[in-house]
Amino acid sequence: TSYRLRDVAVLWYNNWVLSRGENAPPPVWQEFVDAFIRHYLPPEVRRARADRFLNLKQGNMSAREYSLQFNSLARYAPTMVADMGDRVHRFVSGLGPHLFKDCLTASLQEGMDISRIQAHAQNLEEQQHPQRGERDIDRGQSKRARSAGASSEYRGGQR
Repeated sequence: TSYRLRDVAVLWYNNWVLSRGENAPPPVWQEFVDAFIRHYLPPEVRRARADRFLNLKQGNMSAREYSLQFNSLARYAPTMVADMGDRVHRFVSGLGPHLFKDCLTASLQEGMDISRIQAHAQNLEEQQHPQRGERDIDRGQSKRARSAGASSEYRGGQR
């Protein structure tokens, strides 16, 4: 595990191994995961993120932004979205009124999964509001351009 860790996490790992004692058997993966999560993601933070997930609505976000937030926060409420049908239903119920009806109908199709309903919502939104989809694309391209510029500056030794 230690070869995948960086910076502060390496220091934490080394201290954790030392704290287990000299004669302790090598840790099993689940033991490491539990200790790592307890340290870097305390229960209060996990509960706050689960609450954010439970209250997540599209609001002013684009369908793409909402999908990203949904996917990011869903892991903090695994029991709420354990089943694919529950996951799709929770996603659709948080959509804005401009997408809700069409996506609700689409969600009833046999074999609908989260990636398909998210793609459907994004396509619907792009059809209804082409400028909103372009704004997301422009935002993504400008982020890539900034990060590419920053890395080329660094490689050039100017940083």
